[in-house]
Amino acid sequence: MIIDMHYHLDERMETMDRLLDQMAEFQIDKIALIAPMVDPFHVEGVAEKLARFVRNLLTGFCQPLGKVAYESTVTKSGQFSILGKTYDIDRLPDNEVVAGALAAHPDKFLGWIFINPADENSVAVIEKYASFPGWIGVKCHPFWHQYPVSILDDAAALCVEKDLPLLIHLGGKKDNGDYQYLPDKHPDLKIIYAHAGVPHYQKLWDDAKRRKNVYIDLSSPYLDEPLRRAAVDAVGPGKCLYGTDGPFGYPAEDHLYDHGAIMAEIDRLPVSTRQKEGIMGTTFAGLAKL
Repeated sequence: MIIDMHYHLDERMETMDRLLDQMAEFQIDKIALIAPMVDPFHVEGVAEKLARFVRNLLTGFCQPLGKVAYESTVTKSGQFSILGKTYDIDRLPDNEVVAGALAAHPDKFLGWIFINPADENSVAVIEKYASFPGWIGVKCHPFWHQYPVSILDDAAALCVEKDLPLLIHLGGKKDNGDYQYLPDKHPDLKIIYAHAGVPHYQKLWDDAKRRKNVYIDLSSPYLDEPLRRAAVDAVGPGKCLYGTDGPFGYPAEDHLYDHGAIMAEIDRLPVSTRQKEGIMGTTFAGLAKL
């Protein structure tokens, strides 16, 4: 079973027809969709080189400087900024976009309930969608939405009650990047830190190893192949999940998203076939109660 557990549905960047064609080509059984939250942008060319530079800072001796560079990609007015260009971030991503895809293709797609506790009653949003088929967890972005992890308390408690995993993209500051707060306060909460725990990487990996319910996904240009291998080595393949963060980065020959790129890297991991199967989908299937 192959499950891409981290993909942003945005037909401005990849149409539904192409997405379904790519699923067939790469034998992807299911994709867990996230509502679009930013104007379309592409991670290629100079932007790709910049991403590599920041990644190297974050994984080297200059991690504090890397965190400053990482945080600088969100402006004071709440826009995403790269190479002098800014892109609007949606404070309240539209879960109905994902709901439409679930209704049209229930055999292909799963849905993350996107919340922003800084701007809405997140408990009410979770309650609204969680009872419907196909919704398998909750997604939040303390980094881009600029709030402290601590205000996720009520949402986290409801996720525990409903046995839903919580997918989190952390920031680089003390408050929006606190990767210990939720697992300390909610030890039964199933937490997935996006993009191998960017921007904390090794420190978060060391902490995750001792936690029963903390996982990482291997998605996004925030990682490259050596960093994915390092993450798997650090936390173990049983805590790692395949995701893409598509349609951002990894351009194919047609300049659209290449759904096979990260998959090929995972296939080259020096782990057993059974462990690869866990990363590619069976571990997530268990977390999401599929």
